[in-house]
Amino acid sequence: MSRTPGLLPLLALAAGPALADPPSVDHQPVPCTVPGQPFTVCATVTDDGEVARARVYFKAENAKFYSFVDMVFGGIEFCGTLPAPREGKLKTIEYYVQAVDDAYETFRTSTHVIAVQPDGVCGFAPVEKDAARAQSITVHATHQKQGRKLPDAFASAGVTFVAVQAR
Repeated sequence: MSRTPGLLPLLALAAGPALADPPSVDHQPVPCTVPGQPFTVCATVTDDGEVARARVYFKAENAKFYSFVDMVFGGIEFCGTLPAPREGKLKTIEYYVQAVDDAYETFRTSTHVIAVQPDGVCGFAPVEKDAARAQSITVHATHQKQGRKLPDAFASAGVTFVAVQAR
């Protein structure tokens, strides 16, 4: 059997680059939260490479555009703190978790709905217990039409809102 020099590299190029798998996101939906309290959404995010970023995209009921908060790795899972829903301003919050790996592969969970219920009705509200995190929430807009401030349905105390810049 004769060997043709350079045939293996050519075959490898013809096969294309190895495909990376997208991140995996394991998340138990948050059923409810209470008004007036920032709350946390967490998920276990894993990848065959490195997780480059994880975010929680959220919006008030009937809002047109999502905003997002970055999730931070806390040793076991990634968590993001969302601003407090304002009393009487909304009944539900829609959200999803999105992760991106170091190969730019993306995974997004299904959209979930969080009921905003009075304290005592929501059995296990995921209220942010870390005062420093509750007072340093950075919310990013996803569209220019969101303006320069947090939507009125959410309390702005301790929140920095990052608007989309005009190009």
